[in-house]
Amino acid sequence: MGNFARDFAPAASFTKGGSINFARNSAQAIRLRNSVDEDHHWLSNSELTEKILIADSICGVHTKSSAVVNPMELLLGLAKYLTKKGVAIYENSAATIAETGRLLVGSYFVTAPRIINAVEAFRSAPREQIPLYSLMVATEPLTSQFWSEVGNFERATFAEGSHLINYAQRTSDNRLAIGGRGARYPFASKRSTNIENSAKTHEALRALAKSWFPQLSKVRFTHAWGGAIAITRDWEPYLRWDKNRGYGELGGYAGDGMTMSYLAGKAMAAEILDNTSSIRTLRFVNRRSRNWEFEPLRFAAINSLIKLTDLSDAEERLTRKPSLINRIIEPLILR
Repeated sequence: MGNFARDFAPAASFTKGGSINFARNSAQAIRLRNSVDEDHHWLSNSELTEKILIADSICGVHTKSSAVVNPMELLLGLAKYLTKKGVAIYENSAATIAETGRLLVGSYFVTAPRIINAVEAFRSAPREQIPLYSLMVATEPLTSQFWSEVGNFERATFAEGSHLINYAQRTSDNRLAIGGRGARYPFASKRSTNIENSAKTHEALRALAKSWFPQLSKVRFTHAWGGAIAITRDWEPYLRWDKNRGYGELGGYAGDGMTMSYLAGKAMAAEILDNTSSIRTLRFVNRRSRNWEFEPLRFAAINSLIKLTDLSDAEERLTRKPSLINRIIEPLILR
């Protein structure tokens, strides 16, 4: 991905700066300590602050295996590259899979020997996968003084080691972009633009950013957006190819869409071409997770777990000990 971005999508600003998870209380520090392995290295408080200065942080874990990229610029670069190779790309062409070998596009049937359903969270499979919403906000471009104080000169991605997922990066134009979960799950897996624009969740993200960097108190947040990601019952992705039907589907990337769409695309190509490749032996190839529970149990359980996850973090901020609430709910989440 990095090589392609550098050669064909330089505006995507691909930068492999690694990733940092940091702790702001002792309960988070315990979890981070348990995540240390040959690829994830412990950072003492002084080592962490050399990389990035975050209020109340006490330690962290660093890995080199992470990069930042502007996904839209990468997509535009890919589209331009493919078009030059003779690939036809049809936009504004909503397609419905009608039957084997045919697509219904608007009011017309289009025949195709191979059809790949790669719309991920937008595939209609309400019990196989659910849409959970990940929202983001971004500041105006920040001053060189801010970044000289904060650091992160390598543009590492970073996140607090809380139970509720969060993530952040320094963009190529020097904004702070921060995202996270916490928005409610929609009943019956029906996607909702209202949830992607949840004012409550966006404000919570702004507050989190300001708690990390008090210097942001008077800075404008100029962007806010969100979108659905597909989650299977065991949080594992899937890829399936039916040679006889000429039909394949893939998804369930659970927030790792940039990396997983690339890997899944390579695996799907190997399946279609029937190539001898080790990528076809990966766990997610031709697998199926068990289904999600029926509604309304699914709606009640998932939204309760989202709230309890938030309470787990509040408990740890108060007690500085690993959350008892999380100990109860973690087996139910199956993450």
